[in-house]
Amino acid sequence: MPEKSAGWLALAGTIGAIAGAVVSGVFNYLSHRGDLDAKMIELSVGILRSTPTPETTPLREWAIDVIDKRARFEFDEAQRAALLKQELPFKGQDEQLSAVLKAIGEQIKEAARREPVSEQQMKKMMELLEKQSK
Repeated sequence: MPEKSAGWLALAGTIGAIAGAVVSGVFNYLSHRGDLDAKMIELSVGILRSTPTPETTPLREWAIDVIDKRARFEFDEAQRAALLKQELPFKGQDEQLSAVLKAIGEQIKEAARREPVSEQQMKKMMELLEKQSK
């Protein structure tokens, strides 16, 4: 009789270990899937922020489909058409970029005061900065 009890105990222990591994694996999978969904949505939004061209149309369609699937949000036909033809505006980033470019411009001016550059070089640098900020 003690041999049967030991056998059942070993079987129960093995089943418990397997069940624990499966449950742990499922939770790990679900946790990482959420991270992957967030990264894919972030990538898709980045693609939709770029200026649309005929060459990027398939990529933009893919990005819209990813948001549909991963964010569980469905765009209607008018929204899809707008996202394919227009870049997604992002005002907060534009303001941050403008502030960074302005700071860089000030650093360039300061460096030019310390180490003189030609007027033409200075104008060219400032034009580049203004073009980037638009």
